[in-house]
Amino acid sequence: GKSIHLSMSDSGSLAASRSRREKKSKKGRQEALERLKRAKAGEKYKYEVEDFTSVYEEVDEDQYSKLVQARQDDDWIVDDDGIGYVEDGREIFDDDLEDDALDSQEKGKDDKARNKDKRNVKKTVVTKPNNIKSMFIASAGRKTADKAIDLSKDDLLGDILQDLNTETPQITPPPVIISKKKRSSGASLNPFSVHTPKAVPSGKTISPVSRKEPSLTPVPLKCAGFEDVVEEESGPMDFEDGDFDEPMEAEEVHVEPVAAKTWDQEREPAEEEKQEADPGKGTTSNLGSYLPDVSCWDIDQEDDSSFSAPEVQVDSSHLPLVKGADGEQVFQFYWLDAYEDQYSQPGVVFLFGKVWIELAETHVSCCVMVKNIERTLYFLPRETKIDLNTGKEKGTPVTMKDVYDEFDEKIAAKYKIMKFKSKPVEKNYAFEIPDVPEKSEYLEVRYSAEMPQLPQDLKGETFSHVFGTNTSSLELFLMNRKIKGPCWLEVKNPQLLNQPISWCKFEAMALKPDLVNVIKDVGPPPLVVMSLSMKTMQNAKTHENEIIAVAALVHHSFALDKAPPQPPFQSHFCVVSKPKDCIFPYDFKENIKEKNVKVEVAATERTLLGFFLAKVHKIDPDIIVGHNIYGFELEVLLQRINVCKVPYWSKIGRLKRSNMPKLGGRSGFGERNATCGRMICDVEISAKELIRCKSYHLSELVQHILKTERVVIPMENVRNMYSESSHLLYLLEHTWKDAKFILQIMCELNVLPLALQITNIAGNIMSRTLMGGRSERNEFLLLHAFYENNYIVPDKQIFRKPQQKLGDEDEDIDGDASKYKKGRKKAAYSGGLVLDPKVGFYDKFILLLDFNSLYPSIIQEFNICFTTVQRVASEAEKVTEDGEQEQIPELPDPGLEMGILPREIRKLVERRRQVKQLMKQPDLNPDLVLQYDIRQKALKLTANSMYGCLGFSYSRFYAKPLAALVTYKGREVNGVTFPSLKMGVFFNYILWDGRTKEFVT
Repeated sequence: GKSIHLSMSDSGSLAASRSRREKKSKKGRQEALERLKRAKAGEKYKYEVEDFTSVYEEVDEDQYSKLVQARQDDDWIVDDDGIGYVEDGREIFDDDLEDDALDSQEKGKDDKARNKDKRNVKKTVVTKPNNIKSMFIASAGRKTADKAIDLSKDDLLGDILQDLNTETPQITPPPVIISKKKRSSGASLNPFSVHTPKAVPSGKTISPVSRKEPSLTPVPLKCAGFEDVVEEESGPMDFEDGDFDEPMEAEEVHVEPVAAKTWDQEREPAEEEKQEADPGKGTTSNLGSYLPDVSCWDIDQEDDSSFSAPEVQVDSSHLPLVKGADGEQVFQFYWLDAYEDQYSQPGVVFLFGKVWIELAETHVSCCVMVKNIERTLYFLPRETKIDLNTGKEKGTPVTMKDVYDEFDEKIAAKYKIMKFKSKPVEKNYAFEIPDVPEKSEYLEVRYSAEMPQLPQDLKGETFSHVFGTNTSSLELFLMNRKIKGPCWLEVKNPQLLNQPISWCKFEAMALKPDLVNVIKDVGPPPLVVMSLSMKTMQNAKTHENEIIAVAALVHHSFALDKAPPQPPFQSHFCVVSKPKDCIFPYDFKENIKEKNVKVEVAATERTLLGFFLAKVHKIDPDIIVGHNIYGFELEVLLQRINVCKVPYWSKIGRLKRSNMPKLGGRSGFGERNATCGRMICDVEISAKELIRCKSYHLSELVQHILKTERVVIPMENVRNMYSESSHLLYLLEHTWKDAKFILQIMCELNVLPLALQITNIAGNIMSRTLMGGRSERNEFLLLHAFYENNYIVPDKQIFRKPQQKLGDEDEDIDGDASKYKKGRKKAAYSGGLVLDPKVGFYDKFILLLDFNSLYPSIIQEFNICFTTVQRVASEAEKVTEDGEQEQIPELPDPGLEMGILPREIRKLVERRRQVKQLMKQPDLNPDLVLQYDIRQKALKLTANSMYGCLGFSYSRFYAKPLAALVTYKGREVNGVTFPSLKMGVFFNYILWDGRTKEFVT
């Protein structure tokens, strides 16, 4: 037989045989130098040819045949997902179809066809110039081979184009294409895809959108004109960077609705029963226990197929102006959310809300950009000048002119503050920094926020402290314009923006904050509320959660000052995709058509996400409601949008942005920023604040609040749902029903009206109220109060919370002092009086006594406030119950004027009392009764949490001496109450926890 040259890589002897570049020995170097020396001396140099070891191993034909067979049997390609890589086992130079005796002229003629049909053709060896140009020329030449690929068989392209018609697609075998293109990380190349991509009609071409350069000059305004017509999908919009894989606008994703008919409510449940009655087919027999007896697609007579949302075509080049209080044309809108980016756009605040369109008789979204919010600093002058190097006083008295000169000549020059304004002002101070007088004259300095921020600990020869260095533009804007929560605002002299900055219908700009004013005593407009539920599945290989289904319920006119609408939604959408390693059931689309349900089928997760973002943009919800949306769903949604490279990710919010914020950080900062303009309501967070429940999982909340059962589908069963159409339809029904439960829970708890009332009381931002942070509400309530009373407020501190080790809680069990230090931090001051409960079975009556708002009552009764209690000079040592000495300040003088903190608490208590009196009026409108009840709850929640800002160490208004004084008086009150009760009819306590007492009588 003929001998065959075999690459030694397959014989296993390559490591021993391949010529390797090795470091030459010193001897070799010396010999080379000797030869060079002799050559320079004139001696002739003879080139010695080295013997090379052959890189090929010769084997006989039988051995070669066995090796080829072994290679064909071995599937060496790792997870090609059936794309069609082929290994025929032969050497690259061995091709039986190529005949050496072939005529060269004939070979040249058939060269193109041969290259197309044969992958393993032996190439003629051509000597190439040994330079870098040849490499580029060769690589450019090789790319032309890709043009022969048939795009109609490309699965990735098919995923993007989708089905353009409602025809049932033909099943085609997967083409075997050896593609040189890099595979997109977000697209699935499923070999079992049943979609046949249709060619794009040549008649329809997308006209390019011309980009306008932003003009710096204000645009003159004209009167607005609107038409109440159906809005067409807009074309590709301007975007900050168009650096995406494909030039695809999210709204251009045409996902074919399988059926858009009305839902047949009589026939459908019976059919679903028949289909789901026998779940024990194939591998999914264990799903039977999860399938319901009756389908929930009938939605209990709450059919939304007849409802069509009002779509308004607006001309955004004209603002809908109205006459203001003083007769001039103003832009009036109801603000809901605010956003600022202190780093990339300092001094700018974006306000998002609703504006009334008279001709269309509806409210649409708007964004107002407030510019030129200046930094405001307060310099406290020293009594005499000091030398900063030595710290010694110079003895020269300081005037306000000296402070100005130092700022102008040293500070402004050092920090490159080119332009600033200043004036002397008189301010009060009542907080924790020692050596700051209660009342003093300060130098107020204002300069542009675009100029650098000064350090917090800045000191000078003529001034000892600087306040307000890190105050945010948003805080300054809300405080100076006295804006307390969502309300109607008017913007004087509004300017149009040439370049869109948001996804809102209207955009306006206020050139300075003074142009924005509050309009009082006007009710809130109805909002667009969208309830969201998702189904995810973990990828077995990457262990990432992939989104496979999204269901949403929408109410386009949800009132915040009335009872929740019934039903709580008007329209819905549902979209389903498949994991990369699954296929849809073969009869899935036919099943959907039979049931007349509206389900969008997306071939890939990327298409599903693109469709979802397009729907969010079109529906334009003001509030997105979910369960555990901050804890899990929002982060997963944004991560998958990022991984799948879905364009226009920022449609999840209302501000146009190109770079997604960093996700998964502490307190959900990135997720919160991503959705700015759309408020996120997480019913899990709201329920934790409003009700007591064993757990706050959705199933528990549904049982506790809605008094019904929710079926739980285990995560491991989701994949098996793709085995049969009936199971997959049930999965979608379950997703839809979760969205309905979430919306019903939100309505039952009156989450939105309550959050609005709390925000209007505290004066913070409603999106933050919905996140449940009580500390921030208290902070803003006190900020507004102290600003109004001409006080300098404490600067916000940046805290780095230490990482707590797991198991720290249990380290102090045996009471060892050293272990106690390692474990939980010791209390900074003594809390309320808590005695150990007496465990046992009680067969007698139990009497429960409760102090009515103990700590707020103590603060009011004893006038405990930052402004009344002397904390530094007169702290007295008092002994606590456990024998430790504690610094407790003296109570203020009874004749003192009421401080700001007790005054604010009294206001809340009195307002609540008035509201409860109003509720007792006869013949009240039920909507009004509900509004009163929500308001009194909001007042109670706010008043009861006010004490918390004193004792919370991360609070801006943290005052440990005041908190210690309040708890000390609380223990004192308890100490007086307990003995007097024991002397009466009560002889034993069961539970005593500071304010609640239980006694056996």
